[in-house]
Amino acid sequence: MFPNFTTRSILTLTCLAGSALITLPAYAERFEARSLVTEATLYPAGAMITRDATVSLPEGQHEIVFADIPTRHSYEEIARNMQIRVEGGELGPVAYGLEDISKALLIRSEAEKAALARVEKLEGEIDDRRAQIAQIGFEAEAAKDTLAYLARLSDGSDAEQSAATARMIREESLAARLAQQDAERRAKAAEEAMEDLETELAEATKALELLVPSDENRISITLPVTMEQAGDVEISFTYMSNEAAWQPRYAARLNTEDSTLSLTRSVVAMQDTGEPWTDVALTFATDDPTRRSFPSEVYPLIRRVYDPRPVEPLMRNMADTAMVEGYAEPVMESPAMVQKMNTTLSGLSQTYSYPTPATLYSGEDAVEFALSTADLSPEIFVRAVPLHEEVGYLMTRFTNETGEMLVPGPVQLIRDGVSIGEAAFDTLVDGAEAELSFGPMDGVTVKRVLLTENEGDRGVISKSNEMETEWRIEVANLTARSWPIEVVDRVSVSVQDALKVDWSASPEPDVEDMDDQRGVLAWHFDLEAGDSQEISLSENLRWPEGKMLQ
Repeated sequence: MFPNFTTRSILTLTCLAGSALITLPAYAERFEARSLVTEATLYPAGAMITRDATVSLPEGQHEIVFADIPTRHSYEEIARNMQIRVEGGELGPVAYGLEDISKALLIRSEAEKAALARVEKLEGEIDDRRAQIAQIGFEAEAAKDTLAYLARLSDGSDAEQSAATARMIREESLAARLAQQDAERRAKAAEEAMEDLETELAEATKALELLVPSDENRISITLPVTMEQAGDVEISFTYMSNEAAWQPRYAARLNTEDSTLSLTRSVVAMQDTGEPWTDVALTFATDDPTRRSFPSEVYPLIRRVYDPRPVEPLMRNMADTAMVEGYAEPVMESPAMVQKMNTTLSGLSQTYSYPTPATLYSGEDAVEFALSTADLSPEIFVRAVPLHEEVGYLMTRFTNETGEMLVPGPVQLIRDGVSIGEAAFDTLVDGAEAELSFGPMDGVTVKRVLLTENEGDRGVISKSNEMETEWRIEVANLTARSWPIEVVDRVSVSVQDALKVDWSASPEPDVEDMDDQRGVLAWHFDLEAGDSQEISLSENLRWPEGKMLQ
């Protein structure tokens, strides 16, 4: 018994209840038909597939049976979300099940017929070539038999007859050896030719399997259709599949000579539905149909007060031990923290329609479809991070001027024609600003030298509750051209009134609390070829007596 499914039609809407007994009319004729995938909207996970078919029917009541959706889809799942549209006839109660599929029904298009004909032709040629090789082998064996017979000849006659026999043996032996040599040569050539045929057959078989992947059972859909008059019935099926996906891909090409940045966008699509998609209209949507479609509920927050309870001695001892040994209670991640770790497409509803029909084979490698290339106007500079790096990194800062949202995806980085690795885009709306790093620049060197450090009881003038530190930062441009430089460093930050922090820098940074990060400083300047720049940075920390600095 099949589950209770709902099927939609533009002419009628019928519900089959699993417990109801429905008396079906006697149908005049049963038609087997085939639907083909014509449209597919791919999501980051899953796809909505549309199949179309046209069936010519006479007047009266008929059954049309479609058995062409592979069984790797659960037919219960397919039926649950199936939408069926019928134009030209009235649709009755729809039935679902499983059914064998025949090659005759599978191989119907001209491409499929041509692929099958090629396979059969090559198989016939290989059979003929094997027979030819066997025949050549017979010729070689006959030559060997002749040589063996000639070797057994003996004569008891006079010298003249012996001489004649010897001449005959020599001539026949030579002819037999030449025949054997020729047969072996032709056999070798035929075997090599057959190897080429077998390779061609393997390729042809693979091409056929791409068009008709398997003859496994299919989901059968039986459509009762009533025709008021003879004519064509247009039928379409739309359903969701989990066996397809897409992701964006970008290639960022930076030219440092003319300071240009081009961004090429493409789509990588794949499907493993068990059937080929040939000349299909593809749309790529950024929405995720598998995500929850409704917002979270907000429940009342009930607060209570109670008398404090003293901490048990054992608990106090455990707490003291934890403080001494550095033990800390595990921190539970809040929902916001968890959400930050997952890349989502929340709030996106952008779609890309590929301009021409495309082909995607089941189970094959992913196919990349080019979308467009945008020329951007980047700000190019070298970022130096002396706290961690001894070289600068070539950076670009640009504004999304594509007029569209750029969705998250990998970015191939190409600097002056050389691939230097891969980065990743976060969601970038139109008009938003972003940065891309194009790798280290060995020609821009960075040093961070510790000059003095007095802490606690160290030094004659140091105090147990004060720490003074001084650094010198050096940036040198060893390249043959001038570069805008950005130096990023930091000083200590206090979140307690008892801990006092003073710092100074020469020259002073032009940005403090960079990107809203307290204590992060930035300097910006142009550095000519062969020049260097020094930055002095110092800080003083003071805290109450008896306390320890962390």
